Amino acid sequence: MQFKKLLLACGLSGVALANNSTLTTNTPTAASGCSFSAYTATDSKGVAKVAACATAIGDVTIHGSGAPSTIDLSSVKEIYGDFHVSNVTSYTLLAPNLELVSGELELTGNTNLATLNLAQLVTVGTLRLEALPNLSKTGLTSGITSADSVIVSDTGLSSLDGINVFKLKEFNVNNNDQIESINSGLEQVTDSIYISYNAEKVNVTLDKLSTAKDVYLESISSFSAQNLTAVNGSLSLYSNSMDKVEFPVLKSIDSSLSINKNDDLNEVNFPKLEKVGGAFVVENNDDLEDLSGFPKLSSVGGSVNMTGTFDNATFDSLKKVSGAFYFDTDGNATCSAFKKLSVQGKSKCHASTSSSKSSSKSGKSSKSDSTSKSSSDSGSDSKSSSSGSSSSSKKSEAIVNTSFSTFAAVVATFFTAGIALF
Repeated sequence: MQFKKLLLACGLSGVALANNSTLTTNTPTAASGCSFSAYTATDSKGVAKVAACATAIGDVTIHGSGAPSTIDLSSVKEIYGDFHVSNVTSYTLLAPNLELVSGELELTGNTNLATLNLAQLVTVGTLRLEALPNLSKTGLTSGITSADSVIVSDTGLSSLDGINVFKLKEFNVNNNDQIESINSGLEQVTDSIYISYNAEKVNVTLDKLSTAKDVYLESISSFSAQNLTAVNGSLSLYSNSMDKVEFPVLKSIDSSLSINKNDDLNEVNFPKLEKVGGAFVVENNDDLEDLSGFPKLSSVGGSVNMTGTFDNATFDSLKKVSGAFYFDTDGNATCSAFKKLSVQGKSKCHASTSSSKSSSKSGKSSKSDSTSKSSSDSGSDSKSSSSGSSSSSKKSEAIVNTSFSTFAAVVATFFTAGIALF
């Protein structure tokens, strides 16, 4: 295991060099007493042993209430292994010269920790900050430029800066109720971006991000990803307070797109989006009335589900839906935009405006009202809708309907009379 971590460290150091780090790719060496299999410090004496090492090789843990109120590791520059600080009662952690942690840097369950100095840290395997309610700043002055994953959860951080990594596997920021700003120079994410339940008005800026796999955004006030061109998994916008969603250069989403329960949302803009490989879902967005923000979307590889009070639903380029299609609006939008749509699954379109217009044209006949509603309910049945009939054919139909009704009444009268005679 240690050999693998040493190899990882060399790799990380190489990446750090490309990002102007002072680290080298030389095989690490440590002074006597600084090579550990797995070392745990539980008191001041144990912490002092770690503090004496400029380079530590092996996993290092500082744990428990016996740790000093200030953990001073100012002399430590490199840790080739994991570095864990957990459940200490310390108020301060100083590691201003620490540049590299080849494994996981984990600070968790340190409820008193209020000051953190990681001024020179640029390279880490995984950064994990969890259950740190009194920590308001990361202390990442130089900013991390090389990491595998970043997880920040249940902290008192007011902002998340200093994450300037080119490529991450996972970027997870959740349940930090004081974070109002998340700003990162992150460019690629190979697994997931998960941002949820932070401060009510949190603003998220990932303007250097170009590609990501799964992106999940919940309970955020604004989001900016001006250079995101491809989502290689799913994109989900759920229960946010943002009033506008804009992905100006996003061209493809390999899996699903879901925009759901964003109560203040009134504008969506995906001007370059051409393909959604999975489901396309827009529903329960109370203020969203305009769905014209997908001008180049030509195909959906799964089902389509759009419900709301839409006054405009224009999809000029949409030609193919490989799954089912469902559209339901009580706004002024109509089903006409979907007449030429090729749907491989079941298709249903209901627009209340279409029903109203058809009913007013069909006269007072309950049969005509029923026909009108049926035609507006089904996109596939719309070609047989009475709204396309000429006025003369309507008059002929009315005469036929009246004659049939009169004939039926006469037959009924004779039938009744016959029963009475018998």
